[in-house]
Parts: sequence; C-alpha cells; structure tokens
Amino acid sequence: MKAEIIATGTEILLGQTLNTSAHYITGKLSELGIEVDFHTTVGDNQDRVEAVLKQALNRSDLVLTTGGTGPTVDDMTKELVAKVLGLKMQLDKDSLERVQHFFSSRGSVMPKTEEKEVYFPEGSQILTNDHGTAPGAILQSQGKTVVILPGPPSEMKPMFDHDVFPFLEKLVFSGSGRMYSRVIKSFGWGESKIEQALQDLMGNDQLGMSLLAKSSEMHIRLVVRSDDEQHALEVLDKNERIIRERLGAGVFGKDDETMLRIVNSILLSRGLTIATAESCTGGLLGASLSQEPGSSETYLGGVVSYSNSLKEGFLGVKSQTLQMYGAVSPETVREMAAGVKERSGADLAVGITGIAGPGGGSNEKPVGLVYIGLATPEGVQANKFQFQGQRESVRQLSVMAALDLVRQYLLKVERSTL
Repeated sequence: MKAEIIATGTEILLGQTLNTSAHYITGKLSELGIEVDFHTTVGDNQDRVEAVLKQALNRSDLVLTTGGTGPTVDDMTKELVAKVLGLKMQLDKDSLERVQHFFSSRGSVMPKTEEKEVYFPEGSQILTNDHGTAPGAILQSQGKTVVILPGPPSEMKPMFDHDVFPFLEKLVFSGSGRMYSRVIKSFGWGESKIEQALQDLMGNDQLGMSLLAKSSEMHIRLVVRSDDEQHALEVLDKNERIIRERLGAGVFGKDDETMLRIVNSILLSRGLTIATAESCTGGLLGASLSQEPGSSETYLGGVVSYSNSLKEGFLGVKSQTLQMYGAVSPETVREMAAGVKERSGADLAVGITGIAGPGGGSNEKPVGLVYIGLATPEGVQANKFQFQGQRESVRQLSVMAALDLVRQYLLKVERSTL
C-alpha cells in the first residue's frame, strides 16, 4: 500500500508552524508496513489544494490529510475531497449534536459557522474529536482510502491512535491474522551493537523485528501476526526474555514505560528522596524529575551551579579540587553530588558536570565529555561519558544517563534485599 500525507495550512509554508504531524503519522504507518512515498504541504488556496488532492489520489492508495477541517472559509479539505471524488456533502447529525453540546457545556451558543465542521463527503466514517470541535473522517471510494484529520497535533494524534490506526491495521492485515506488537526500550547500546547481539532473531517468519533509533534511546519493536492470541503473546514473551538476557541492564523498559517514570515509581515505592547538582545540564535533570505525578514526594530540589564560585559556595566543592582537577572531572562531580546530598538531606543525589559545546573543548577534555556522580548511603561514585552530537543532544543524553544510573542503583538495592 502506497501512502501520501497532505498537510494544509499557509502557516506551515511560512515557517510559523512546524509540521510535526507528518513525522508522527509516517512513524505510525511504518509500524504497519505502509510505505509513505510523498509528504506534501499546501497553503490555504482552493485551486492548489484541489490540484494536490487530484495528484495524490492518482498516484497513492492511501491519502491522509491534516488541517482544513475547521469552521472558517479557508478550511476546505472535506469539500475538496468530495469534489475530486464526485461526492455530495452531507450533514452528520451526531456530530452536530456533539458540537452543540461542546458550546452549551461552556455556557455559550454554537456559532452558525460551526455547522461547516459537521458536513462530510457522503459515505464517510465519522471520527469523533474528543479534544476539539472538528471531527475527522475515513472515506473509501474508487479503490482509494482517504483519511481526513484535524490540524492541531493535540487533536490529530488521539484521533489517529484511537480510530485510524486500528482501521488501517485491519485493512492491511485482513486475512493474515491480527498483529501483536511490543517495544523493548534500551539505553547505552548503539543500533549496530544491538543488531549484532540480536542478529539470529531477525528475519524469521514467526517474528518481525525492527530497530528504531530515538533521540536518546533505542527501541526494539517486535511484531507477531497470528489468529491465536495466546501463541502470539508466548512468542513475544520468549523473545523479550532473550533480548533482556543479551542486553542486560541496557534494557530499561517496554511499551509505554519511560526511564523517568520507572525511576520515579521505584523511588515512590521505597520511600526514597533524591536531589540534584547540575552544571552543563542547567537544571534539565531537575525539571525532568519534577514532571512525574508524585514527584513532590521524591524530588527535594536541586542546585544549578554553572560557575565555580557556586560550586564552592552552595555545594562545598573544595577550591583545591577545582584548581587541581578542573570543573569537569570525576573529583569535582563526586563533591558536587556529596554536597547536595548533605545539604538537602536526600537519600540519593546526582551531580552532573561536562562540556556540552560547541566550544570549550580540548584534546584532553573534548566536547561531549560528561561526568555524572551518584551519592548513595554506600558512598559516592563518578561515571565518565563521552557523548556525540550537538549541545542539546549532549545535555539530553546526560539527563538520560543520570536517570539510568539511578535506575540501575535502585534495582541493585532491590535485588540485594530479596
């Protein structure tokens, strides 16, 4: 199945809005084995939108549109889809009632212009919008499938996940069994290293495996197609066990689990607290730790000690340490972690210092060099990392590495108490 994604909106062409929807939809379609041949962005112009739709329906089996579903005059996607396919527009009464309720529940009357949102090409399967007013639609006509989605990602993504993905899954795999999938998440292992470790698991008829490189982690996606759910789950469980055995601590979670959520969950379950002392990350670790629900019970706070004077004054790092070893050193990061642990009274503490770049590096201490200290009741350890990439990438990888060190320590403590 060949697919094309059309984004409508002059604001995208002007660079005022980033088209994240095309990136998201392409990733989801790839999970289904649907190849996206074209990304098209077109402004809010009737003639150009119509021409783009004609071209897409001529060369692609599946066309997905984002934007142009609202109540204004320049929202014309549905109308032009109907025109190109030779279909009439019809009022959907259920959608009208939902939009009317949307406004009445907020103490107002639905504007007359909103009625435009509840007309669709005849034969459409209507997709409810639980995060806005403009519904979406799926239309199959003349051997083509057209998916019409709202423009805002906050509305588009839930609609795609809840309605469109299951529809396409049935469309693609009709007659070949249901698809069961699982994503194993890894940190600290590169794509080639993982591929080498799992080479014998790839390319067999029973299990589909793909490696997806994310910004700071690797995802191993397993897919089994079967009419027997128990058999499919057994295959997934077996291969997950093998992957965990081979990658060891490199696997931190699966599916919807995140490193941050795992760390926060373990801290909560054990009643432990944590504090941070950051230099090159500028508070990113602290900001991350405060994101999760319940973080007020686990994260006591942190110090952003960019300068040496703050490292000395706030954290108690010795001036001799800074003079002898420098701010980016295992000696300094140990004292940063120990200092914030002592001053905060936290059970655990993390210190981060490094060279995020693009300047400031040397042959001895290159850009991307980061030291992360972890202070625990057993003592203080310093860990060296050499990250690659631009400044923001180094900072994000540093946060991920710090969380992973905390995770591995907590799991080690859990195992020792069993």
